[in-house]
Amino acid sequence: MYLGKAELVLKDDGKAIRSMQSKYPWPSIIRLSRFVSVPYKKVVLTRKNILRRDGYKCAYCGRGDLTLTMDHIIPKARGGDDSWENLVSACTKCNNKKGDRTPGEAGLSLLVRPFKPSHIVFIKNVVGRIDEKWKPYLYLS
Repeated sequence: MYLGKAELVLKDDGKAIRSMQSKYPWPSIIRLSRFVSVPYKKVVLTRKNILRRDGYKCAYCGRGDLTLTMDHIIPKARGGDDSWENLVSACTKCNNKKGDRTPGEAGLSLLVRPFKPSHIVFIKNVVGRIDEKWKPYLYLS
């Protein structure tokens, strides 16, 4: 903002940036003067990102206090693939109970349906909380 590369859209009233001689508003939302291409918005399929998406809880029993592993809903031996829709986090107990079967065959049911997350979901995880004033800009209304 100081160099004119961005403009203030929304400021945080409770904060300020201070120097020896000046006081600047704390930006909550800024708009860049020129478009900057972000070449990589895709969320990479990794163990850590699956755990984040599932809230660090087992997809079958919902417990988060146990060691978690990755489980293929449709086992790889039956043609299941490594995809967002086929991988969930599971505690060792549920994963061993399920074994090389589908959840229905093992008498288990998924508490949540797995999905491919957008980068906005991971912004939520990094920030911790989404300011209500940001929602119109993040398409979360």
